[in-house]
Amino acid sequence: MESLSNRMTTLNSMSTAAQTAPSNAAKSAVDMHSLMAPVAHEMNLVEEWLTTNLIDDSPFVSELLKQIFQAGGKRIRPLVTLLASSASLCDPTIDVAHSKLSRLHIILAVLTELIHSASLVHDDVIDASSSRRGQETVNKKFNDKLAVLLGDLLFAQASICLARIMNPVVVGIYGQVLGDLCSGEISQMRGQFSTVVDWDAYFQKSINKTASLIAAGSHSGAILNARPDNVVNALKDYGVKLGLCFQIVDDVLDITGTEKATGKTVGSDLKNGLITAPALHILEAGGAPGQTLAKLIKDRSVQSDEGIAEALELIRSNGGVEAAMALAGRFGQEGKDALNVLPESEAKTAMIGLVDYVLIRSS
Repeated sequence: MESLSNRMTTLNSMSTAAQTAPSNAAKSAVDMHSLMAPVAHEMNLVEEWLTTNLIDDSPFVSELLKQIFQAGGKRIRPLVTLLASSASLCDPTIDVAHSKLSRLHIILAVLTELIHSASLVHDDVIDASSSRRGQETVNKKFNDKLAVLLGDLLFAQASICLARIMNPVVVGIYGQVLGDLCSGEISQMRGQFSTVVDWDAYFQKSINKTASLIAAGSHSGAILNARPDNVVNALKDYGVKLGLCFQIVDDVLDITGTEKATGKTVGSDLKNGLITAPALHILEAGGAPGQTLAKLIKDRSVQSDEGIAEALELIRSNGGVEAAMALAGRFGQEGKDALNVLPESEAKTAMIGLVDYVLIRSS
C-alpha cells in the first residue's frame, strides 16, 4: 500500500475524485442481475447449498439457517469468488482439466459466505444489535448464548467445506482469514472513542474485518485453477482493494444512509465509538469542526440523540463524506487495474462492474 501522505494528497484532490467515481453510463449499467450473469447457475447452487445443514439436521436449526440466509444480503463474497474463479480459468487448449468451473469452486463460494454470516452473527452479539437487514437478530429474538452457538455452527460448516476442497494452500488462506477477523474485532474494540488520527490502523482494521475474506475468495479460485503466481497475486490485490472500497462505502452509508435502506440505525458506528473514514477526515482537517467533533467523541456525547445529530452534521457539511468517497474510488480503481493481467471475459467485465456497483450502492 502506498504511503499515507501520497494517499491523503489524492484524497484532497477533486480531480482524482472525479476520475475514480463511476460515470453516469456506468451507474445505469450496473445491477446485480447483470453482474451475476456469467455465473448465474453456480450462484443458484450456492443459494441452495447454503441452507444444507451439514451438522445438525433438526428442524429448529434448519429454521435458524433459513432466517439468516433468506434475510437478504447481496452475496458479494460468493459472487467475487465465482467471478474470479471463472475469469482465471485456463485455456482448454493448454489445460483442459482447469478450464471449467467445478464443484470445488462452488464449495469455495459457499464456505466464504458461511464465514461471513458466522462473523455477522457474532458481531451482533458483541455489538448488542437488535436488527440486521431490517430483521430481528438471532441474539435479540432468542439470546446471546444461542447466537454464539449458531455462529460457531456456521464456522464449523465452513470448516467441513474447506476440508472437502483438500487444498492445503487454500486451507492456510482461510485459516489466516479467521485470525484476521478476530484481530480486526479486537483492534476495533481497543480503538473505540479514540480521536487519534491513524489512517494506517484504520486501513489494517478494514482489511482484517472485511477485505481479508473477500481477497481469500478472489484468489483461492485461481489457486484451484493452477494459475501462476502473478495471476494469483493480482486477484488477491483486487480482493483487498475491493474490500477496502466496500468498507469505506459502508462507513459512508452509516453517515448518509437511512435505516430503511441500510437496515441499521444511522450513525450507529459513531455512537459505538467507531471512528471511520468520514470522521477521520474531519478530525485530521482540524479547525473548529475537527475540535468540536473530537469533543463530542471524547465526552461520549455521540451516544445521545442530540450529540450524534450534531456529529453527523459536522461530517456531512465539512467534506467528510466526499473525502471518504474519493478514497473509496481510488481503491476501486486500483482494484480494477489489478485485473489487467487477465484476458478479456464476461467474468472479468463483471468484476470491473462490481467495483462500480460497490461505489454507488445505497445499502
